[in-house]
Amino acid sequence: MKAIAKLAAAALLGVLGSLAVAADPIGELAGYWTGNGSVTLVGGNTERVKCQVFYKASDGNSVLRQTMRCASADYTINAQADLHVKGGQVTGSWEEKTYAAKGEVTGRYSGETFALMIKGANFTAAMNVTLSSCKQSINITPKGLDITKVTIGLAKC
Repeated sequence: MKAIAKLAAAALLGVLGSLAVAADPIGELAGYWTGNGSVTLVGGNTERVKCQVFYKASDGNSVLRQTMRCASADYTINAQADLHVKGGQVTGSWEEKTYAAKGEVTGRYSGETFALMIKGANFTAAMNVTLSSCKQSINITPKGLDITKVTIGLAKC
């Protein structure tokens, strides 16, 4: 009987431990991610890119910095986002350094998805980040830039 109770307690601790990990996906983002994607330009041409993304979480995982670098033979993305997450609300700033585009970020966070809007002086962009285990996808749809779509798949495991 005691052995069964110990097994049940161990199983419960394992379930609770996995729930604690799942309850902190922002902390799980922290670290170095790599992958591939594509950039679609206004004229319709698509460029394949290789990407490196680094996330740093701080302040009890309520502050998240994303540094993204993607490149192909003809195209480069060098962007940084600083996000503040409080409850389901996200605010912050975004900057693409190669093309000197800056904007304010607003949006929502719902456990495994960031649905963000970036607004700059001459552009807007929807940015969605979806997390799944040790993988993520990033989709950016800008308006007012030379790019119409960015799609990236990343992994860190």
